[in-house]
Amino acid sequence: MRRPRRLALSAAALGLALAATGCTYMSPVQTHDFYQAGDGTNANLEVDGQFHTGVRNAVLVLDEAQGGAPVFSATVVNYSAETAAVELQAESEDGVLFTTSVSVPAESTVEIGPETGQQQVEVSATDVLPGTILDLTVSSGDQSTTISLPTLETSLSHYGTDEPAAG
Repeated sequence: MRRPRRLALSAAALGLALAATGCTYMSPVQTHDFYQAGDGTNANLEVDGQFHTGVRNAVLVLDEAQGGAPVFSATVVNYSAETAAVELQAESEDGVLFTTSVSVPAESTVEIGPETGQQQVEVSATDVLPGTILDLTVSSGDQSTTISLPTLETSLSHYGTDEPAAG
């Protein structure tokens, strides 16, 4: 009598364990999929099917402490074995906000922003409202793409100037 009961309980336990682990078996692993992890947007330029240059986490932050002066922040990356020039141009419905060229050493990155050691970009228009989605054209060589450029304000705690950036 005991043996069939143990066998039934063992089979039930095995079935329960398989059922509990089966829910995640068919779920995709998020780290295997490319996704936008930050508030900004990304762009990739490819040559012969390989990443050549790109922009990471591009965002325009409106700093109310400085009278609403917009600050462009991004990281420009170069995957190639030679120095690359990357052109960035942001546009709104009213016209061009800024145009800049970034020279990125081979297999390296250049940070754009207001901090020391970052390349600064002067943004001409101050009438952009938080939440506006602008167009950012990224060009290098004969490759070009246009992505959305979000505008945020410093009311978000991680964009405030009172606290140091994490990391």
